[in-house]
Amino acid sequence: MPHRLHLAMAAVLALPFAGLAGLSSAQERTGGSRTSAQVLAVADATNPEWREAAVRALPSAWVLGRLYRIDEAAGKAFFAAFPKGADTPWTPGNAFDFGQTVEVALKTTDHRRVVSEVRIYTASPEDRDTSDIEQVGPGSELYAAAQAEGRSGVMVCRIRGWALGEGSAGTAVRRRPSDDAPIVGRLARPYLSDDNDASAIDGWRAAFDITGYKDGWFRINKATPPGSLYGDDPPRGHPKTYAGAGWVRVTEVTGAYSNTQMPVPRLLQYPNVDALAFQPGENAADANGNLSIDGTLTRLHACSGYWALTTSRDGQRGWWRGICSNQVTNCS
Repeated sequence: MPHRLHLAMAAVLALPFAGLAGLSSAQERTGGSRTSAQVLAVADATNPEWREAAVRALPSAWVLGRLYRIDEAAGKAFFAAFPKGADTPWTPGNAFDFGQTVEVALKTTDHRRVVSEVRIYTASPEDRDTSDIEQVGPGSELYAAAQAEGRSGVMVCRIRGWALGEGSAGTAVRRRPSDDAPIVGRLARPYLSDDNDASAIDGWRAAFDITGYKDGWFRINKATPPGSLYGDDPPRGHPKTYAGAGWVRVTEVTGAYSNTQMPVPRLLQYPNVDALAFQPGENAADANGNLSIDGTLTRLHACSGYWALTTSRDGQRGWWRGICSNQVTNCS
């Protein structure tokens, strides 16, 4: 059921105001043209009372995300909010659930804009970024698949990865997400080529589609033999790679960050572009202070939609949209 909360602020919060959200002045102070996400980030930073009011109104089990829209005519600012704990492997977030919207209403008092009311309600697809909705929103093929499989506990996703296993027997692929389930096939062990330099990952690895997640397991399909995607097929005597559907432990899988044009290119608290962003550490940041996608993914934990819960080189855990299996260059 939609959660609705109306809060008339007991102590009205006053703030200096120069154009709603300070959009014009924010652009001037930061040197001209900026993207929408950047302008909103500046507006958020220059009007901290809005966020403070939204946080106070939000139930403790929720985390406030970013300021994603301002309605100047109506005098309203809109923040996203998502369940707490969605960035842990034990309670991973769901890309097909759009969270909550925190609507901060403003009014003019003594030539100042003040927070007059905060309202919280279940977010609709119209409240979210169009790039996300086109991929996982109602009407998409992936959304339909997620609804069909939701009762079984499978989180449907569409990412790619490769096998980590080093053993000579290769990586076991099981019929169900359980160590007791029958083995339906194996992913071939790594292949270290004499002709190409794949030393960065200690040899070519079997790569595959990842189509679902459940209880610490990834569902995979369409695996390709080590090196075959790069014109460097394993020798005839190398073990075969099972190409059908099955399940492998998340600890036996990794991948690489893709450049999928996220508005805020950092790991997020929830699999949605409007979620809270985590600033990367120095050893994982690019020149702009965002997450570098070049070799910084160290662990895959879960997936939902086109998102994956990951750990980066700085030890930060969070969600990233777009994971690929390119073992040669970054996935830009």
